[in-house]
Amino acid sequence: MPGNRQPRVRSGNEPRPAPAMEPEGRGAWAHSRAAFDRLEKLLRCSRCTNILREPVCLGGCEHIFCSNCVSDCIGTGCPVCYTPAWIQDVKINRQLDSMIQLCSKLRNLLHDKKLSGVKACLQRKACEQEEKYEIPEGPQRSRLNKEQLLPKLFDGCYFYFGGAFKHHPKDNLVKLVTAAGGQVLSRKPKPDSDVTQTINTVAYHAKADSDQRFCTQYIIYEDLSNHRPERVRQGKVWMAPSSWFIDCVMSFELLPLDS
Repeated sequence: MPGNRQPRVRSGNEPRPAPAMEPEGRGAWAHSRAAFDRLEKLLRCSRCTNILREPVCLGGCEHIFCSNCVSDCIGTGCPVCYTPAWIQDVKINRQLDSMIQLCSKLRNLLHDKKLSGVKACLQRKACEQEEKYEIPEGPQRSRLNKEQLLPKLFDGCYFYFGGAFKHHPKDNLVKLVTAAGGQVLSRKPKPDSDVTQTINTVAYHAKADSDQRFCTQYIIYEDLSNHRPERVRQGKVWMAPSSWFIDCVMSFELLPLDS
């Protein structure tokens, strides 16, 4: 009967089948894995192509290698672009090294056979407890510190950034100080100044049995450069390298300074 006829569809206009729907959350998880894989490609040695170990940058160019991969190139040239490479130009990039270590921990979470925290939350559509999945050490200490409403990492500390900062941009360091509850000094503190020594704040996150607990003012310098300022370690004023500052942030701990 005419009323039962199926509508004719012209060639080329046949409706396409609906795309298969992924379970909710799986697409976002795959996207995160892909983004992390792209990040890993940027952290590979230009010579051995493995993940960088003790990354060094040859001063004359921007190529980055494992320190062992260029030991035979010092005094000759970069193995990629042949730019002359001298021993004084070889610098270990500690900030990049810390980033690689953090990525290693993230990789274990993303590729672990067990469910990671993010994946578990997406699949179960509910928040999971952080303790089973979170990165230990610094990130865990930071979370617990915030949950317990304790003072921030640099509470009671003042920082003065002296000299030029190339590997650790000064603007970034200042933002870290502010985010961690510290204060930035516009003038270099003088150890023999009465005003300097009478500041009565205490560094909350320093070890209780250490004299560093009473050091509240740090003069930060860029230790990856050839410049080495005169050492200061007197009363409440200490000198500290920028790598120490970064390590403190990464571990969420006011780390001890070498005597």
